[in-house]
Amino acid sequence: MTPKIYSLVSLVVFFVACSNKTTRPTTSIDTGRAFIKASLNGDFATAESLLSADSQNIQLFTAYKDYYSRMPDDKKQHYKNASYEINKFDDINDSTVIINYSNDYMNKPMSIKIIRVNGIWSVDFKYVYSGNLPIN
Repeated sequence: MTPKIYSLVSLVVFFVACSNKTTRPTTSIDTGRAFIKASLNGDFATAESLLSADSQNIQLFTAYKDYYSRMPDDKKQHYKNASYEINKFDDINDSTVIINYSNDYMNKPMSIKIIRVNGIWSVDFKYVYSGNLPIN
């Protein structure tokens, strides 16, 4: 392969790789929506990337992933097919938001807390365990 062709191929691969990266949501509502949808879809890589990076959040989210993995496949499919509705959006302050939502499979109101640290919105998953999700 000639150096020119090699350079061109390398450049194309670089741009394709960069364009395939998903961008992190920049607002609290978009972060919440992305987390809710990824969680319903079982897309834990995306959901986990939106978590506030503290050990308790990671530990609780790992427990949730384990719970989800033990669900029957038909139940997982119901979650994947579910749509969700945001019932209430509470701006607590300039760096904390509570989103109350429900999906049309469970029809149970649930809340998540979105926090902004160093300009980045993330999910504070500890808040979910205030009674929203079962722990098995």
